[in-house]
Amino acid sequence: AATTLEGFAVGAVGFEPFAAEPQALPAEPQFTLDVVLVPKPGLRGVVRVAGGEPAAEARLVLRRPGERRWLGTTLSDSDGRFHLAWPGDEPLHLSAYHAQHGQARVDVAEAGEVVVELPGGAWIEGQVVDGDGDPVPAFSVTASPLTHMSGGPPAQSFDNGDGRFVLGPLAAGRMQLWAAAEGYQPGEVTGLTLEPGERRTGVVLTLKRSSVLTGRVTDARTGKPVAGASVIPAEWRARALAEAVGAYTDEDGRYTLRALPGVRTSIRITAEGYRSLLLGGVEGAPGEETVRDFELTPTDADRPTGELTGIGAVLRPHIYGVRLGQLVEGGPAAEVLNEGDVVVAVDGQSAKGLGMNKVAQAIRGEEGTEVVLTVRRNNGSGQPEEVVLVRGRVAFPQRHHN
Repeated sequence: AATTLEGFAVGAVGFEPFAAEPQALPAEPQFTLDVVLVPKPGLRGVVRVAGGEPAAEARLVLRRPGERRWLGTTLSDSDGRFHLAWPGDEPLHLSAYHAQHGQARVDVAEAGEVVVELPGGAWIEGQVVDGDGDPVPAFSVTASPLTHMSGGPPAQSFDNGDGRFVLGPLAAGRMQLWAAAEGYQPGEVTGLTLEPGERRTGVVLTLKRSSVLTGRVTDARTGKPVAGASVIPAEWRARALAEAVGAYTDEDGRYTLRALPGVRTSIRITAEGYRSLLLGGVEGAPGEETVRDFELTPTDADRPTGELTGIGAVLRPHIYGVRLGQLVEGGPAAEVLNEGDVVVAVDGQSAKGLGMNKVAQAIRGEEGTEVVLTVRRNNGSGQPEEVVLVRGRVAFPQRHHN
């Protein structure tokens, strides 16, 4: 009896989907069915690495020559294929970025098929050691291309006992390298410049001993322990490393975090069903134990998704220090300060040239503690005056408040 194929579908990025009608199959055990796909209007193609390997998860960006604003963007699929709408008849630049294989740009005059070839990556070989030069047996390592671009693992972990690692491929160019391990401050190497295909050896990252943060996470309404909450350093440049050495609370809500950066920092606490909490002002000497207990507020669907302990203000760069942007209604800053006021010192330390992150860390702190700000009103044109604020818990719908 003849066999009937009820139908099948074929799809590919950049082409219209194809659906076959039911049809009788030949009697032969093996046969060929050819399918012709119709291209979709627009720009389609493939991103590949030099040598022909497809580049999955490459970021494609379409721009007009000389402009930063993009007209379209997408990610390549597992076969390196992509599709973008074509916005007009003028020539455009198509750029592809990949954390492991680098970046490339092609000039595109019209819609149709295009191939973008990436130059390929580089490798770094090295070792992670402690302050005495002894190998750190277990650690995680990453580099700036993996944190800034699409594609590739955000970090790699090693547990080989001798502290050695091989990281790559990495998009070539100028980069930074970071390592993290439980019990240590994060370490970094800056100023590395690698060429496509290069294999750099002999790179050493030295980690100093960390302070220890311990405590308990509870429900702010019921006082019951919150199990499975994540407690991580919030200010690390590489979030993947922070998560690799972060702590999780046990059934009693207790945690111990043994990887802090060695300077005044903030801690982010998250748990399913609760607002995230960002608490600043955490610091301690190597080997010193600090106790911090945290209370998390259950999430309300129509309420802000995060809280922090600070003054409730968005900070912007300014020549004299930092300028206050949006102020959170009901927050400590909103009671006595105005948008446009400029903070020129925090607790007597000049904010000029200090950098946004360090100023933010100085302003943040435990709820109920005081911070003395020296401010110049009216976008910095006023005379310096001191304002004493009591840090509070501030709810916010977006990031970058302090």
